[in-house]
Amino acid sequence: MRRLLLAAVAVAAGAMAVALTTTGIGIAVGQAAAATVAPGQDHACIVGTPPASIDWSALTNPILSFPTVGVKDQALQWSGGEWHMLYSDMTATKAAPHVHFAVAVSSSPDLRHWTAPRIIAENAASPDIVRSPSGRFVVTYQTPQGLAYRTSSAASLRSWSDAHPLGRGLAHRMIDGALAFTGNGVILGFKAGTATQHFEIAWAPSLSGTFHLVGRTDVVLYNDTVENYEFVTVDGAWDLVATSNTLDQPFLFTLGPGNPASPSTWLHWSAGRQLLVPSQSFDSGQGVSSVAYEHANSAFLCVGPQGEDYLTYAGSTELTQFGGWGHARIGLARSSDLVHWEVPPS
Repeated sequence: MRRLLLAAVAVAAGAMAVALTTTGIGIAVGQAAAATVAPGQDHACIVGTPPASIDWSALTNPILSFPTVGVKDQALQWSGGEWHMLYSDMTATKAAPHVHFAVAVSSSPDLRHWTAPRIIAENAASPDIVRSPSGRFVVTYQTPQGLAYRTSSAASLRSWSDAHPLGRGLAHRMIDGALAFTGNGVILGFKAGTATQHFEIAWAPSLSGTFHLVGRTDVVLYNDTVENYEFVTVDGAWDLVATSNTLDQPFLFTLGPGNPASPSTWLHWSAGRQLLVPSQSFDSGQGVSSVAYEHANSAFLCVGPQGEDYLTYAGSTELTQFGGWGHARIGLARSSDLVHWEVPPS
């Protein structure tokens, strides 16, 4: 229960936040308005009354899979008395590129029995979900035209607003968008570029406001960048869950020293620590991970109802189907210390 108790303290502290000032790009704000969701709690994956328990012994990996649909880039949310998995929905096509992407969601009462995919955005991929300070759910994703977002006030996540552009004009190519509401506007993390790619940060006074580029982060793995970003607070500190662009392995980073209300603080992170997920038959294969198969791609961290940590991730035994993305399926691992991970026993 340690992390949930810290979350309650953060909410109480956030309600009294005043006079946050940035130093990164010279923009100041006055007294913060009362918010339903305090800074640092926007990415809490348990919203409302938590599930009574998770029957770990009854689970089998992959927990989410479909015979004719590949699923990856997932995000997990508990709200309205159900689990909701948002993901990139991949269906095969005869014509090149031999895959069609959409953002879809499936729901489950127990992480075992899932509904069929409900498409919420066509020609889209890589969703992430947070809550705005007002309490609305915000799903971000990428399209051929750039990053976009939709909002919902429904805990069931069954109705969404029209799509809105996100950070348009910041870069020629932006993917894997992730948001963090800091109490002083909103941080946007994204991967920019084509041949040479970088993990970059932008800031805006509000979700619908104009985003300003802050800069490139100092996160480097294997002399390369990272992708599939999730900003999340762990033990009261901002952390980043991201996948290495090389080898597609999950890592955890902690935000460097400084005030999170200052956008420039988000450029600096600790050295990454790999999250060592045990291999199983659905995410193993011959050769090298990310080249011949996927072991633990697009990891997403969720703090569970008893304070344990759950990690969802995408795995496949090959990278030939669905236009070379592979028939990906979603697995689940858990940890009590973010160091030692176990997978369901069956």
